[in-house]
Amino acid sequence: MFMIGLYHPCWTRTIEDECIKNFGTVVLAKDKKERKAIKATPAKPEHIAKANSRLMRFRSAVGPEYEVLLYDKPAYEGKVPPNVHIGDIHVASAALVLRTLAREEGSADNVFIVSNNLTHLAVEEMASIGIGVVSPGDFINKLNAAAPAKVENALLKTINDLAAPPYTKEDVLRLLVRHGAKETAKF
Repeated sequence: MFMIGLYHPCWTRTIEDECIKNFGTVVLAKDKKERKAIKATPAKPEHIAKANSRLMRFRSAVGPEYEVLLYDKPAYEGKVPPNVHIGDIHVASAALVLRTLAREEGSADNVFIVSNNLTHLAVEEMASIGIGVVSPGDFINKLNAAAPAKVENALLKTINDLAAPPYTKEDVLRLLVRHGAKETAKF
């Protein structure tokens, strides 16, 4: 959906570091027991390699504009609502940087934090400062509500492009439902 211009993903080096550290736990573990076992040990080299490979593909797809800078400066961190969990201040601060840049450029773009960790991100307080905090499924549903034809085209392209292993329309629809994008899965 990024490739057809529905959104522009941005992230920080700190988020990349967390991705690498938690890749095995979040992406590779098949169940809660396996997640707990992976989390209790240092990241395995093969997990780090897979995480770096995936990040490299993300960076390549988005281009150098992916990286949010200045998020670690007191001018931004100091504006993060107090109910944002201390471990997620960097995420909220990065969103503040993006919102500030959008306003300075006169852009009407919305800024969203897309996360499954809504409880740590003070959803209502972040909304009060102009930043949406939504789950991945809700984000996809919002995109679908705004541009259903574009989302359908993006999903069909995804189905056609994912050849190793091949994915069917049913596979993609199942993933949408699993991640909370039930409305979008009705296409």
